[in-house]
Amino acid sequence: MYLYFNYSESGSLRWYVKVSRKGRRIGIREQYGTAAFDAAYEAAVACLGGVLRMRRVKSDMTPVQPERRYLLVDVSRHGQVRHYVQLRNKLPKIRIKAAFGTAEFEAEVDAAIAAQIALYGNDSDYVNAQKQRSEPCPPLPTSVPKPGTLRWYWCGYRQSDHWLGDLSVGHEGLAETTRLQRTGLIESLLIENGERPFAVLTRGVIKAEMKARTPSQAGNLLSALRGMVRWMIDEGHLDEDDDPTIGLRSGKAKASRESGGFLPWTEEDMARYRAKWPLGTEARLMFDILHYTFLRLGDAHRFGPPHLRQIVRKMAIQIATEKSQGNTTVTVPVHPEFAESLRAARASGIIGSEVFTGKLVRGRVLPMNKKAWAMKFKKYAVLAGVNEPKKSCHGVRKARAEVAAYAECTESQMMAMFGWTDPKMPAHYIAQANREKLGVSGMDRIIVFDQRQSLDDLVQPETNKAGTASGNEVVTFPGNIRKKV
Repeated sequence: MYLYFNYSESGSLRWYVKVSRKGRRIGIREQYGTAAFDAAYEAAVACLGGVLRMRRVKSDMTPVQPERRYLLVDVSRHGQVRHYVQLRNKLPKIRIKAAFGTAEFEAEVDAAIAAQIALYGNDSDYVNAQKQRSEPCPPLPTSVPKPGTLRWYWCGYRQSDHWLGDLSVGHEGLAETTRLQRTGLIESLLIENGERPFAVLTRGVIKAEMKARTPSQAGNLLSALRGMVRWMIDEGHLDEDDDPTIGLRSGKAKASRESGGFLPWTEEDMARYRAKWPLGTEARLMFDILHYTFLRLGDAHRFGPPHLRQIVRKMAIQIATEKSQGNTTVTVPVHPEFAESLRAARASGIIGSEVFTGKLVRGRVLPMNKKAWAMKFKKYAVLAGVNEPKKSCHGVRKARAEVAAYAECTESQMMAMFGWTDPKMPAHYIAQANREKLGVSGMDRIIVFDQRQSLDDLVQPETNKAGTASGNEVVTFPGNIRKKV
């Protein structure tokens, strides 16, 4: 604040405005706390060339978030309301200093969003910046659901062996990430239909819900509903002929084939990342774990010193994969460059005893869940300039699978290194590499043939006495010779 006070020789309180430490000051004679005092204060600040600061509010006040995308507001510990622009969580923030609601404020927000997208965004962010913030979904009722309603079946499904798992009855249960995904998908249907009978969920209703989603989301919704329906059939709540999901199909598989899924990292992406994060940093160690171990996200986030083994006098990585629930073990020798990265990270003191990378708590590196680990790596990638939407942890693994195929690794070798149990996966990469190799070798043959023909054209053919070429006749295919009639 620019407002100060002191006491005169007689002991009376005097208020004055001062913008800089050694600049002049303007006194305020109006009574403190009145509208006239506030007007005199603002006039004095404007006269001295200062900028009015945001007024302070009560510290327990919760400000209303603006409807505009990427524009956020909070209250500091001193009670000051602050507006800022942030493209995504854990990315740098840009403070907005203009007064809220003014034209200068909107212009400053536009410039901040454009600057953030230029550094860390992509084409889709320009579209989202024009949209309003979506309202959060209302919470579901906490009361006991009425039997026979859609919410009642949902609560029963979440307490069943199909959901939690019980190997004694042949149910492995759902992974934590799958549970979280299906909870969001099905609970979105329960907001309006949760207290209605299950019969309201007809084939037409499900089809309409699928049309309102992307092909990938529609496929996930259909899988979630089929999981609950299978439980209802097993428990006798529904006949198989009354299954509302029979005959429904989504375009998830076709959309995945067309989009290609996660994008593999290019050599330019990797060079850009290494240039930003040198050896000995946490960001570089996370990348090297993905790059030199070929592990999936579910294994990379828990990879640590206990997974290093000495096998046949060689230091190797040995870890039971999460996707196979521990039934498949990956054994890969430590890459020399990965060993160098580990030595640099150990010298920097960023390696934990349980995991190599994680969250730092009181000087200790503790494990973190894979979603948080992936978000941290994505933040490092965005800061390095690798900010395409589908380039994430899995993209590094796909790039290394392509390298293995180009290096002429066999299907069995790739299955052992990448932890695959289905030979279709290595066959896909090997076929793609062979196709490109054949294209390159075929073009080399065409170039050699064209160069040979050009050299033949430079040599003049020898003619005999009859004036015809001797020894360099034009050769053509028999099918091109016309027969005389």
